[in-house]
Amino acid sequence: MIYETTFLVTLALAGMLLVVPRKYFVLPFILGTCFLPADQRIIIADLDFTVLRILVVAGVFRLWLRRETRAIRPNTFDKLLLAWAVTGAVIYVAQWQDTRSFIYKCGVLFDVLGMYWLFRQNIKSLDDIVLSFKALAGCALLLVPFVAVEWATGKNPFVALGTVGTTVREGHYRCQACFPHSIMLGLFWGTLLPVFVGLAVRQEKKLFYVAASAACVFIVSSTASSTPIGTLVAIMLLLPLFPYRRYGRRIAWLMCGCLAGLHLVMQAPVWHLISRVNMVGGSTGWHRYFLIDQAVKHFNEWALLGTRNTAHWGRGLGDITNQYVAEAVSGGLVTLVLFVCLMIFAAKILGSYSLRLASKANQWLMWCICVSVLGHCIAFLGVGYFGQIRMLLYLMFGIVAAVYEMSHASKRLPTRSYRKIPDGATLSVG
Repeated sequence: MIYETTFLVTLALAGMLLVVPRKYFVLPFILGTCFLPADQRIIIADLDFTVLRILVVAGVFRLWLRRETRAIRPNTFDKLLLAWAVTGAVIYVAQWQDTRSFIYKCGVLFDVLGMYWLFRQNIKSLDDIVLSFKALAGCALLLVPFVAVEWATGKNPFVALGTVGTTVREGHYRCQACFPHSIMLGLFWGTLLPVFVGLAVRQEKKLFYVAASAACVFIVSSTASSTPIGTLVAIMLLLPLFPYRRYGRRIAWLMCGCLAGLHLVMQAPVWHLISRVNMVGGSTGWHRYFLIDQAVKHFNEWALLGTRNTAHWGRGLGDITNQYVAEAVSGGLVTLVLFVCLMIFAAKILGSYSLRLASKANQWLMWCICVSVLGHCIAFLGVGYFGQIRMLLYLMFGIVAAVYEMSHASKRLPTRSYRKIPDGATLSVG
């Protein structure tokens, strides 16, 4: 059920969604994600309406009421995302073959396609993209005092809005704010750090985005979790590759070759390296390695239609702490391949567009968004996403689709202006 205070705040956000100017359409979703616990929901006839689902309903109603819906010609990325979402749902229902699984997957599709469609409707230009990240930067700064209190006292201020708490590991508080787990809090803000760095370079309000970047570092460190910290370190190593981004495909293949070589010469599989990650003490890196290892060994079990349970794979393996394994277990090999292709295509779209923009600042910003997507790809190795962070993932998908649309619109420019896209001239579409 839902707390009374949270219900009133949700109604206020839904009301805001109905009246704000269209350019601020994404703001209520961001506020609901950053400050309302994910466990809060209204249950109607076995149907769960979380805060974000209520906002999806309000968003659809707003577009219908004000006749703001625009015609979107599905592009390749749209079709790939739809194929991933629908295929995963169909295979999962075929695996379980009961009404409960059907209702559950309908809810998942409502989240994925509902939020994605709304973001596609309202993110049409680079200005829209920047405004969304500006709102997230403001939320990062607003969240710092709450996380600081939790970090210093071990008392979570968001208990007034939902059933959240603070755990302790190795004598350190693992802050989680309104998120369902400290890892989700850390990854949410850790993957946004490169974008804030990119905006700090591009925008006049540099101090604002520098402060937001510092807030992200503080929030990630307050989680005392290896996965967010490790992802943040990887992101910081990727950012300086900006001058070499045109060689991205070669670098990716080189890394794959190095991993394959290590796999051949190591006594243990190459994914055993994950077990060595322990940045804060008490890490469960070995569990993550063991999960991947057993998923490989049980390939025949999940490849066709996934599998209902992984607890028999080994001790503690009922907890799937890997997004790629989660996709495989719930949707089989086809869903896993579609998901991997989706993430690779997203990074390719952003990287390619960065190479074609005329402004160095916009090139850098687009590269930083690309690094953010790559950060999610790295994070998937250590956790299966749940809770509010899924909204951020769908928002990133919406941004990628908008960039893909802008990129193809630029191809209709005269040949001379095709390779370098001038600022402003081709950034608004639809």
